[in-house]
Amino acid sequence: MASTGSRQANWDLIRIIAVLGVVSGHITFLGPRIMPGVDEYPVELGVRMGASTLLVLSAYFACVTLRRGAPGRWLVRRLARLLPAYLATVLILYVVSRIAVPLFNGWGTSGGVFERLFGEPQVTAPEPGAPAPWYLPDVADLISNLLLVPAWHDGWVPLDYSYWTLPLQVLAFVLAAVIFRWRPTVTQTRMLARGLVALSVLTSPLKIVPSVMDSPVSNVLNGLGVWNAYLFGLGVAIWLWSRGHVSTTELTLLCVVGTLTHFGSANWELPAGLAFGAMLVLMAVAARGKDWQSLQPMRRPLAWLAALTYCIYLVHQQLGYVLARALSDADLPGWPRLIGVVAGVGFVAYLLHVLVEKPAYRALTRPRKPGRPAQITTTATA
Repeated sequence: MASTGSRQANWDLIRIIAVLGVVSGHITFLGPRIMPGVDEYPVELGVRMGASTLLVLSAYFACVTLRRGAPGRWLVRRLARLLPAYLATVLILYVVSRIAVPLFNGWGTSGGVFERLFGEPQVTAPEPGAPAPWYLPDVADLISNLLLVPAWHDGWVPLDYSYWTLPLQVLAFVLAAVIFRWRPTVTQTRMLARGLVALSVLTSPLKIVPSVMDSPVSNVLNGLGVWNAYLFGLGVAIWLWSRGHVSTTELTLLCVVGTLTHFGSANWELPAGLAFGAMLVLMAVAARGKDWQSLQPMRRPLAWLAALTYCIYLVHQQLGYVLARALSDADLPGWPRLIGVVAGVGFVAYLLHVLVEKPAYRALTRPRKPGRPAQITTTATA
């Protein structure tokens, strides 16, 4: 993570807003609706724009940083930032789910550690009036999540549904490293941005074709991120515009098309479309202009919080739901329960950042020390 002296507070603020949008929607709005036994909160915030904004940001900063060095080294640094914390969270989430879900469902938990983690639970009928049972992940779910491939098969269940962005980022980073290895021209990069947006727009009608959605074709399109390609295209377009390689008219057109595409993917929810469009405007302003002076007094707190956003994203949803269910079962009132969930998520995210993300990134990106040259011994001959 860059130091606070080399990063702009405006980008930190945009990232924080995006992650807060994801977290608030999943915790206060989605959780009580989809997770049995999780009580409602006194406030609901359910504007769907955060995860999509994060993918646009990811593409923009990929363009910013790719030209600073070798694409292969850049790819290693990107994966070193993403994967260790993700893999650790998947393992933690699997263990927590295997322990907590049988308790929530009222199932038997006899047996040792191995049986609890990998064996079949002792399923019993729920008591009258009890919440519906939670899904209990199995070994296939664990392996598919570790390999980032749940989208490729209907039988593989994501341990956390917010993780849909991670495989797309990894795939995008790999493709970006391959493409930029050949140093594409401005014209080629412009065509890439247009093509990514067009790809999503042209394939979006397939979502309403039952024969497609009920076939493996849907898994392929999801796995390749075809329906979300426009988000990466918008990030590339904003970067090109910031360097004067795309006109304001073209960027506006691409952003309008992208906003409408997001609007449709969010079930035509007007707040989602408006919020995503507003985030695109904020990113464009930040990309073309200087750092926002009004944020300078908060520069360090913003940088500190922005550094935690990835880990917050990783732990907030399913682990947050487990905590929310436990607090609901304890009959904790709405506001204390909400504060407890947010505080718990923040604490776990901080531990993940300090104990896994930062040390793993440093270890994997540490410059290799040059080897000492072999000593040459000469032997006198008579």
